[in-house]
Amino acid sequence: MLVKRAAGHEGNSWGAAPRGPVITATYRRGVLRAKVSVSELTCRSARIDSMDAVKPGMLVWITLPGLEARPATVDWTSGFTAGLSFEAPLHPAILDAILDGRIGSVH
Repeated sequence: MLVKRAAGHEGNSWGAAPRGPVITATYRRGVLRAKVSVSELTCRSARIDSMDAVKPGMLVWITLPGLEARPATVDWTSGFTAGLSFEAPLHPAILDAILDGRIGSVH
């Protein structure tokens, strides 16, 4: 699937993956909760577009479709776009299921 193809380039399926589709997820920082667009999703990172301006180093929680909220650290920002690193990587099979739309909708 998608991760297997990425593994051919990187040799490490836990790292980079194809950019994939834009996915709607839930974002939480403190008491603020909002829907965000997630793109460039990999096992270890994601890019989000939201209406909240975050700063590098902040801890946020992202709820991807069909999964529980997972902590992520903001690595970089540009306006209302931010790059996140997950504290625990997604399993490659879970990433494939999200990118293929086989995992349910956001809670």
